[in-house]
Amino acid sequence: MRFYSCAPCVVVLTETDVEVKINDTLPLLLPANHLTFLACDNNIIDLSHLNNELVAPISRPVLNDYLQFLKRDLIHIPPWPRLATPVISCFCRTPEVFRQAALHSTLETSESCEIERTRALLFTELSLFLDHPGFIALLIHILRSTVKERVYHIIQNDIHKEWSLSQVASALFLSPSLLKKKLKNENTSYSQIITDCRMRYAARQLLMADKNIYQISRLCGYRSTSYFISVFKTFYGTTPLHYVTQYRQ
Repeated sequence: MRFYSCAPCVVVLTETDVEVKINDTLPLLLPANHLTFLACDNNIIDLSHLNNELVAPISRPVLNDYLQFLKRDLIHIPPWPRLATPVISCFCRTPEVFRQAALHSTLETSESCEIERTRALLFTELSLFLDHPGFIALLIHILRSTVKERVYHIIQNDIHKEWSLSQVASALFLSPSLLKKKLKNENTSYSQIITDCRMRYAARQLLMADKNIYQISRLCGYRSTSYFISVFKTFYGTTPLHYVTQYRQ
């Protein structure tokens, strides 16, 4: 059966042995009671059979947040081999936890508690693949399929730096004008990306770190604390101080 997913990748739990074929590669056998990580973007995936209730789609934001959660030096990770089959499998030690992750991953909700619960469950399942030496490289490979995600990773790898468009373009071996054009084609801009990176980092620091607003503004690459507060208020609709107060309440 042909498998389709709108997500860039999925994690699948096999109840019995399953044969998978990706693009024109030779079929692979996925053993029973194993979790399998499959990259879906631009791949044709055929499975001998599949229980749709045992599939957990993983979105780009979740992958992005997971790599940040790991706090690894991504710059020195060897790249995923271009011709390698994008499949990683491991024995499933906690099938019931995965069933919950798969169930929550398909729920449509705007409740922050449910969103965080889903993300925590998916992080747990993704971490089971960390013993595979190429797993992080495959995650990076999936995320780098868009210029937007590549820019995100460069900035997030050194969030404290005062990045400029020219510096990021140089890191991607692009001219600044070409980078701007590519981002425009993806319905975003350099300023939107760097602001999103900095604000998400700022929010985490405000809630988790014992630092004042001045220190956090510097950590986010802002020289002016007042400008940082202004950008934060525009982004979140409230000042950093009120953001922390609301969270604690």
